[in-house]
Amino acid sequence: MLPRAKFEPGHTQVSTHILRLRSKLVVPVLLGDSIPRPDQSDEEYELHGRAMMMLFKPWRNLKGLKGDNDNWATAFEKETFPPNLSVIIQNMNVENECKDARDAHAAVAR
Repeated sequence: MLPRAKFEPGHTQVSTHILRLRSKLVVPVLLGDSIPRPDQSDEEYELHGRAMMMLFKPWRNLKGLKGDNDNWATAFEKETFPPNLSVIIQNMNVENECKDARDAHAAVAR
């Protein structure tokens, strides 16, 4: 039997829903705009920090996610992620770095 948990008291679905682990592994697919790049501008770095916190830090509300930090970049920098998540976070920008290298190589080759 897979582990199950109830919603917190006061949650709108506490009497009708439960949480349980999936029996099969799944790969989440992110829809919408691409994940903000941490290496483009201060604004992009802020958005990147917010995205990483939302994806990789367990949270129930904004305070639990951001804490008392003034901005998302600071909250992200202060957070200590487990090594396996840190590797995933570091690898999330690899595709962008490869595209940059391709474009730079193409510009030199012209």
